[in-house]
Amino acid sequence: MHTHLAKKLYFESCCEELEILKPGNHSTHFKTSNFHVKKFRRAAKISSEILTTKNMSLGKSIFFSSKKCFDQLGSNYNLGIILLCAPIIKVLINGKFSNFRYELKKQLMNIEPNEGNLILEAIKYVQPGGINNYKGFGNVNNKEKISAFYNIMLTGSRWDRISKCYIDYYSEIFDFGLPKYIKIKNQKSRKYANEFIYLNYLSNDKDSHIQRKFGGNKASMIQKKCIFFKRKFENNKINNEKILLNFDRYLKKLHLNPGTCADLTVTTLLMDKIIDIVSISI
Repeated sequence: MHTHLAKKLYFESCCEELEILKPGNHSTHFKTSNFHVKKFRRAAKISSEILTTKNMSLGKSIFFSSKKCFDQLGSNYNLGIILLCAPIIKVLINGKFSNFRYELKKQLMNIEPNEGNLILEAIKYVQPGGINNYKGFGNVNNKEKISAFYNIMLTGSRWDRISKCYIDYYSEIFDFGLPKYIKIKNQKSRKYANEFIYLNYLSNDKDSHIQRKFGGNKASMIQKKCIFFKRKFENNKINNEKILLNFDRYLKKLHLNPGTCADLTVTTLLMDKIIDIVSISI
């Protein structure tokens, strides 16, 4: 039951995220994105099968799902989503809901060296955008990387929000994104909350994907720009779509895609669906 449920909720979350008008990111709102949207859905389907395989370790599920998606689709469509959602899916499959966040923390704390190596190998194999711009400690292309998964995540957490989730046990999701999402969803609508949460993540910190590819200054500029657009979004009473489309045009003109904020959005949608269906404590 938990395996079937996890597969269903994960796939639905990935597909729902594609329906959100996310400035700078792919969605069903743009005809030019249709080709990529189909591939994102295909990536969600492929990864859902592997990530929910019973008795497969966390490291193996991340590596094999990332590799299969990359091999079949020819590019990176969902590494960030896999990295963030895989630990959550493992907790869901194990059926330990008495304290979901504690179980997630315990799982992340107990990642063994060989499992950590598989996660790093997944990153190395898929080569997410901008990964080759970093040459210091924690560079997955270095042979010596295998020594300490935790230390590499700790180093990466200074600028990479997915690494930070592994280090602080998803604090950005549980303490920032998810509570705000649930509150907005209950006060307004799911559609509004979906659009808001993406802007909320982008205004909260520098997007890791933009930072890897274009540097901290550019990522910081976009974060500040998003704060401006988020205020307009919150204060507007009539046509939020126009605000989102204006911001989208701005980002696409600069070829900037806040991909990590989209990954965080998928993860938030997944946790919200889990809370709606299963009685859990976080």
